[in-house]
Amino acid sequence: MIVSTSVYVAHPDLALSPTIRALPDAEIGVVSDTGTDPVHDGHVFWVEAPDFTAFEEALAADHTVASFTSVTESDPRRTYRIEYTDAATLITPPVSAAGGLVLESRSHRDGWKLRLELQDHETMEELSAFADRNGIRFTVLELRQTEDPAEESAFGLTEPQIEALVNAYRNGYYDDPREITLEGLSELLGISRTAVSGRLRRGSARLIEEVLVDDEPLDEE
Repeated sequence: MIVSTSVYVAHPDLALSPTIRALPDAEIGVVSDTGTDPVHDGHVFWVEAPDFTAFEEALAADHTVASFTSVTESDPRRTYRIEYTDAATLITPPVSAAGGLVLESRSHRDGWKLRLELQDHETMEELSAFADRNGIRFTVLELRQTEDPAEESAFGLTEPQIEALVNAYRNGYYDDPREITLEGLSELLGISRTAVSGRLRRGSARLIEEVLVDDEPLDEE
């Protein structure tokens, strides 16, 4: 399964958020395929602004910005290399750590609109949980999923769901009393507690649907 989504994230300490709030008429986006400059530890952005002097003044006052350098200076769009301070809160590293891709990042309202490609819904739940823990507003604007038949087994279970269910069974999660907790399964599988819970819940629901639920209408007596 591949989950494609657009999300809106906002927080007072998100990188460049003070600049975005100060200049609502400006548009800012990450330059694709540049990533982080290994020499300057900078991030490259394109900027469209009615007043670039005001934009640079906003950058200078932005507590998430350590330094900035103009790379190109052609109106109406310019390019900047920007380094963050330690005070900057970042949302993209957790996306990468979870195996997701950030396809596009651009300013939106007083925060950022991100276009993401994720491996499954559990990854989305992990990102939402990360946002909650850090006080980040996390709003899903669009969500699509594509099923990959190669990843599904009998009963429509994915391999990650099978792994979670089998390990939960073998290690006594379904025993009474339980011999392992969600935290224990999280450590065993090397994924977050939220991801374990989601895989068990979705896997169990799929098994019930495929094995126990009869879709045939009941005969009236």
